[in-house]
Amino acid sequence: MDTASEHTTAAKSKRGLKRKLILSMLLVGALPLTIGLVMAFFQGTKEIREVSGTSFEALATETARKIDLIFNEELAQTSQITTDVTIIHTLETRRDQLADYPDEALQTLIVQETQAWTNEEPEFVQSLTQNDLVTILRRYYGGTYVDPGHPIPVVTRSATRGLFLTDVAGRLIATLNTDVPYAHSHESWWKGAFKNGVGQPYIENVAFNEQLGVYTVTLSLPIMDSLRYQVVGVVHRIYDAKEFFASHIETIRFGKTGHVMLIDGNGTVLSCPVLPTGTRLSDPQIIPLVTPMHNGWTPAPSDGHGGVRSSIIGFAPLPTISRITQASTGKGWHMFVWQSSDELFAPIEHLFTWVSVFGLLSVALLAALGSIAAGRIVTPIRRLQETAKLIGHGEWQEPIILKTGDEIEELADEINRMNQKLASAFAGLESEVETKSQEVQYLQESTAQILDSVPDPVIMLDQEQQVVYLNRASKEAFRLKNNGQFEGKSLFTILDTDSVTQQKIGKEFQAIGAHSTGETPETSAPTWRTAEGLRDPLQQATDRTSASDRQEIHINGQTYRYQWFGVRARLGQSQEVGLVFRDVTEESRLQDRLIKEEKLASLGVLSAGIGHELNNPLVGVIGLGEAIQDEENTSQIKEYAHSIVQHGRRMASIIKDFTGQATSQVKGSTTQVNINEQLEHALNAVKEAYDTSSLDTQTDYQDLPVVMGNPQELRQALVNIITNAVQAIGDQGILKISTTAHDHEIQITIQDNGQGIPRHLLPKLFDPFFTTKQQGEGAGLGLTIARRIIQKYAGQIFVNSKEGEGTTCQIRIPLNQNSSSDMKEDTLWQG
Repeated sequence: MDTASEHTTAAKSKRGLKRKLILSMLLVGALPLTIGLVMAFFQGTKEIREVSGTSFEALATETARKIDLIFNEELAQTSQITTDVTIIHTLETRRDQLADYPDEALQTLIVQETQAWTNEEPEFVQSLTQNDLVTILRRYYGGTYVDPGHPIPVVTRSATRGLFLTDVAGRLIATLNTDVPYAHSHESWWKGAFKNGVGQPYIENVAFNEQLGVYTVTLSLPIMDSLRYQVVGVVHRIYDAKEFFASHIETIRFGKTGHVMLIDGNGTVLSCPVLPTGTRLSDPQIIPLVTPMHNGWTPAPSDGHGGVRSSIIGFAPLPTISRITQASTGKGWHMFVWQSSDELFAPIEHLFTWVSVFGLLSVALLAALGSIAAGRIVTPIRRLQETAKLIGHGEWQEPIILKTGDEIEELADEINRMNQKLASAFAGLESEVETKSQEVQYLQESTAQILDSVPDPVIMLDQEQQVVYLNRASKEAFRLKNNGQFEGKSLFTILDTDSVTQQKIGKEFQAIGAHSTGETPETSAPTWRTAEGLRDPLQQATDRTSASDRQEIHINGQTYRYQWFGVRARLGQSQEVGLVFRDVTEESRLQDRLIKEEKLASLGVLSAGIGHELNNPLVGVIGLGEAIQDEENTSQIKEYAHSIVQHGRRMASIIKDFTGQATSQVKGSTTQVNINEQLEHALNAVKEAYDTSSLDTQTDYQDLPVVMGNPQELRQALVNIITNAVQAIGDQGILKISTTAHDHEIQITIQDNGQGIPRHLLPKLFDPFFTTKQQGEGAGLGLTIARRIIQKYAGQIFVNSKEGEGTTCQIRIPLNQNSSSDMKEDTLWQG
């Protein structure tokens, strides 16, 4: 019942084919629709932006041209004043009068006249507001003087807030209104129009006039003398900016928010139906975008009217007027066309909304149709699924009938045929299973008989270190009862060993499990997945194992050498591991006897070697002692005594080397040693002791860092090794000595092309008193002493030699001797 419920739960959790089909149909239909909507929205937005920008640019250009014509006309009409003969003559007369005034007197006169104008002295004020020049200004102001048939428009007259003349000193000489200053030579517009007497038109940017209380723009034109050579005065006209431009700009509207506006190069509004004159654009970032000296349109980060949404802005400079304003103030006048982004993109957003609604309706319809189609596909598949479950449980016998007319019907036919074949196949399966079971039982019994016939004890263990099987030899060797039940018991209830041996075998058992699982033995229980990490116990062992590393165990007075081996687990069963024991009691006894005899033989060789090495200095001591007895010269006696002391020290050094005291670490006073220098000294010493005239000596010393040590003993080690090389070469040959430093160590290589060393003698190369020379040519201590000296500096000696091809000896001394203190003491050699 539990299995059936599990299958039912799994079937319910996996019934997602219908949902997948519906989702697939939705993806097929909705994904292209969504992509199309997004692309249409962005493409429509892009096209609206480009079309609107182009339209705004055209509108800005046309409006700028219109305003430019209007202001140019105003400039031309005002220019008529500068050519009036009466005005020019009057200004020339005043210029000539002022020519005789010293500067101080002129300034005093201007101050007095300014004071009179400020105090509104009637006589003085009347002289400036009711003279002949004022009458001329009024005629120009009314338009009748210029062209009686085409008077100046009412807008221009009403927008004019001030019209006056000044002489070459900037003094007021005629004005239509009194709310203007008297002296103007310090004004920027006067200086710009006068321009050091050369003269040029000057148009000021919009600014607030405190006396008039409105934002104004001004037009200043120079009045040249009769010869058109020098400026004799300036006519200055003040306009109410909003009133002058409003009738031409504020009437241009489109849509609900679309309009045009006129700004100067600083972003200050001259005329706008939304923003008041004199205010600046709210976003300084868009000012450089809309004030270039060419026509165009641009997407802006804001609308300049206080809104933060991006917008499309068309712009165009006033062609003629901007040139004048740039020459006057460095800034041009620009037309600015804008419409709210909400209104601008409303059509495409409404279209996107409606298309999205219809798209959602299409997706819903597609989902409904997909559900119907998926039901027609999934229902027969579920019937096939139920039938397959029944076949799997051996419960279904009736054929399934589906009439879909497609691949599903063919699949049902195939399932019916498969059911028939399974029924016929299972008919003979039971007898075959029984036969295989008998064969397995026979193999198990045969394996048990084979293991029982093996003369060595064999024990099989499971992962819990419990005994699974032990053969007859195990029961006999470990004195166990034949009828005892040992399966399921711990290994150490069978093996009667001490606690140290038990811990060792337990660690090996844990290590085998960790090796197989890839985990550390301390943190994991043994779990063997394969038997590949253990060697076959029947395979001949080829590796050399030291006595300390051998796997030996002592049980009941006998010595056994044991070995772990893996057993491949059967399907569904856990991995097992086995132990095979070999009785090596007699072999161990024989080996101990041989070792003892070898030690005695070595002791004899050692004694002979000591005698041989001490004999030479001892003979010298005896000879020198006899010489002292017959010598009467005190200085000669001291010399003989000194030689006796030297021979005694040599014998003490030999005894020290034999007793192994030279293997201790470097102690006492040390100094910096140059290896290259010591090599050169050692080579010279050998050349003095031996005839090396026929040898080809080649040296290659690289720059080496110094090491701390005793130079005498390092030189002795090098002398011993070079001596061996020279003796190996014989009468004629090549001796190569080189040094190098890399990987934090110094390497010394001494190579000869002598006869070489036979392969079977290489392991004895560093044994004391071992030599291949004739009797009397050497005691076999040279390499032994050199090895001990090099080991004092945590170094190693590597020898590579082949018989008939020469010998290469490499000495490696680490620069940091403390870090290499754990280096192996045994010197390596290669054959």
